[in-house]
Amino acid sequence: MGRLAGLVALVTGAGGGELGGGGAGIARVLAREGAVVAVNDLNEEYARATVEQITQQGGQAFVLAGDVSDPRRAREMVETVVEQHGRIDILVNNAARLGRSPAVERMSDEEWHSYIAVNLSGPFYMSRAALPHMMRQQYGRIINIGSLAALRASLNGGAGYTSSKRGLLGLTRQLAAEFYSYNITVNAVLPAGILSGRMRAEMGPQAERLVAARRWAQPDDIGAICAHLASPEAHLISASVIVVPGANATGLGDFAGYRAMARQIGKDIGE
Repeated sequence: MGRLAGLVALVTGAGGGELGGGGAGIARVLAREGAVVAVNDLNEEYARATVEQITQQGGQAFVLAGDVSDPRRAREMVETVVEQHGRIDILVNNAARLGRSPAVERMSDEEWHSYIAVNLSGPFYMSRAALPHMMRQQYGRIINIGSLAALRASLNGGAGYTSSKRGLLGLTRQLAAEFYSYNITVNAVLPAGILSGRMRAEMGPQAERLVAARRWAQPDDIGAICAHLASPEAHLISASVIVVPGANATGLGDFAGYRAMARQIGKDIGE
């Protein structure tokens, strides 16, 4: 029996199976820990790949396709989970718009609004739909997957991505303050980067070097963090921003390499 046995989870943006990213990893680990997992993605077949992977491993999961930036569809998805399983205990807001973005002076209104719609309004809509059920059952875990860009900046995502992820921190803390008395915790996890299965396959040996150097997280690494936050034992952790920087922790990269370089110039910076 896993620590999430008897709980029901909904993970957005969790498609792709073996080739998926952090969402797929989160769904896999939650299922491994005993939760029934609703796997959301825009593309039904993409979501199905993760569901098939989970069920082949002995877990319980089902497909829940839909656009989180549509408030009506967000409500429908939560209601479907409750109708089928009687409750919703865990909501992981992972769905996000990614990809390269033009510089601010060339960004259209549509591009800006699409980042806000998916990365910030989506978590709001999904949380708003789930919270009444969590309040009634006096148990809930909401985990918002952000990005280290929220604390720094994003080279690829640009202003839309960085701003929406920063806004997600404000939403996380506001929800945590309003609903902690209902035994509902709300936290944010901020990875520096997640090496999806597709990226790993395309990058080959370079991807293995990134993993070995711990510069990028693997999808199931993020899942393990979420599994703890989703568990009953994490009831004291709320309004927290958990940064997962790997070797990017100091902004200096690999500290062992930095230490060796420092010693070459006669500087002692400790072990």
